[in-house]
Amino acid sequence: MPNKTAYYDLTKPLASEFYDVEVQNENMDKIDAQLKNRAELGEDGKILPEQMPDMDYDLAGTAENKVNTHNENQSAHPYLLEQIQTCMTATQNAQDAADAALEAVSELLYIINVAPTQNGTLTYNGQSQSPSWNSYNPEALTLGGVISGTDAGEYQATFTPKGQYKWSDGTQDPKQVTWRIDRAFMVVPFQSGSLTYTGSLQSPTWTGYDSGKMTLGGDTTGTNAGSYNATFTPGANYKWNDGTTDIKTVPWTIGKAAGSLTLGKSSMTLNASKMSDTITVTRIGNGTISAVSSSDSVATVQVSGDTITVTAKAKGNAIITVSVAADANYAAPANKTCSVTVTLPTSTLEDNDWAMISQVSNSGKGSSYWAVGDTKTITINGEVGNFTFSNLSIAVFIIGFNHNSRWEGTNKIHFQIGKISGRLVGLCDSSHGKMISSTGYFSMNSNGTNSGGGENSQMRTTVLGNGGSPTSPTSNTLMAALPSDLRAVMKSVTKYSDNTGDGSDTASYVTATTDYLFLLAEFEYHGTRSYANSAEQNYQAQYDYYKAGNSKRHYRHNSTAAGAATWCRSVHADYSDIFCLVGTGGTGGYSNAAYSWAMAPGFAV
Repeated sequence: MPNKTAYYDLTKPLASEFYDVEVQNENMDKIDAQLKNRAELGEDGKILPEQMPDMDYDLAGTAENKVNTHNENQSAHPYLLEQIQTCMTATQNAQDAADAALEAVSELLYIINVAPTQNGTLTYNGQSQSPSWNSYNPEALTLGGVISGTDAGEYQATFTPKGQYKWSDGTQDPKQVTWRIDRAFMVVPFQSGSLTYTGSLQSPTWTGYDSGKMTLGGDTTGTNAGSYNATFTPGANYKWNDGTTDIKTVPWTIGKAAGSLTLGKSSMTLNASKMSDTITVTRIGNGTISAVSSSDSVATVQVSGDTITVTAKAKGNAIITVSVAADANYAAPANKTCSVTVTLPTSTLEDNDWAMISQVSNSGKGSSYWAVGDTKTITINGEVGNFTFSNLSIAVFIIGFNHNSRWEGTNKIHFQIGKISGRLVGLCDSSHGKMISSTGYFSMNSNGTNSGGGENSQMRTTVLGNGGSPTSPTSNTLMAALPSDLRAVMKSVTKYSDNTGDGSDTASYVTATTDYLFLLAEFEYHGTRSYANSAEQNYQAQYDYYKAGNSKRHYRHNSTAAGAATWCRSVHADYSDIFCLVGTGGTGGYSNAAYSWAMAPGFAV
């Protein structure tokens, strides 16, 4: 708090206070009021009469009377002297007061109580600037020091009293006054737009970034998708809008690129020959591949790397949905699907079509579904030589799986024709049991010889139809009379037989033929050699059906109560006109080649 004078309550500012014109003006008003009540000297140097103090005498009366009676009354002298002394004292006091007041006013007029201060604020604008000043009288003070500046910061100006002027402490020393230019405000930059992963180095663009106002640092570039932190440091002349000058950390991002997913196939069919299949997955990035089946009971899935294995479980349909998860740089793509059709066999042979049976055979899993002796019905329709089959419904039955695979090949199911009402039958023509010298009958050779063996027999070529193929069968043959769906899946079989004949048991006579329909050899029926070339058994095996002890006795297809002698393809090794057969009692036998006997051909799918 400022001090006050004892008599007139004048304000005396402290040395630490700034000069205040209002304080000085208030002091002047107080002095002026007091001087009005004090004596002033006239031009003659005397106190003006109207300013004389009041005294208890009457200028025109008492004093005059005292003077008039001075000589008459000696007691009047002291009174007059006292009054004169009073007047002289009052006059001197008035003079002193006037002099003192004049001196005080004079001193006040030349006192500077406070140094000037900066008026308002300055903000950096890139240009040179000078402040304006509070309480600055250029007639009283000399301005010096730094009086202009461009950069933000503090500057030092000086103020020195001129002439009679002096500071309130009585000195005229220069006073240093700080003034400043404030930093300019600016916004914190932020990422402009967006970046997406490209595999290459990228830098963001910035809204609000001015390299002339701030310094960019921190993470300024990046390759992988994710978050990064850049830093911005204000320049010497700038500050943030919040008034701070700290380093600001500003995040920026590189977004994940769109993922992609391609499947190597959109559908597949699984069956007995192809129980599993794979789907190759092509994707961008290394997101985890996953797959689910809409029906695990139909098909299951397993993922290994970029390969999905689909495994059949049961007949039906399923949808495999493939997903790829997002990774560090790629978003998860839309899922893709693959439809699966599963056509698996049933355990009942009859319920499966030939295509399915073929699939199972191709897979080598026939014995996993069916057993030797299982049957399936076919219809034989058409002319075979001179005999016509009119929609004959007859069962074929399994006689072996992968029979004699060393010589005859793998992945084959061997069947034999046929059975009717569960009874083993042979196919007979109208001349069954008769010797026929003309073609078109179910004889081995109408010329009554075994010359050329089984390979060149009339039975093999013109009756069974091995001169053609299942898809292009020779007309009027048994091959042509078989159902087309069966013929479509029939497989050729390598069969060994004596293909020379002429009554010589010569090992070299045993050679291979490729057949679709074939008569069983003696050894394939019985597992022993009685009449055939002794070398045949080296290349043959007894069929499992007959090895199991099932009856070899055949009956006529058109008269199932009557037994039927049934041809074998083996020639009699000791005779030039005889082929082996199965007798009506189911035992081994033989007959002249010209006889029409039953035939029970085999085939493979």
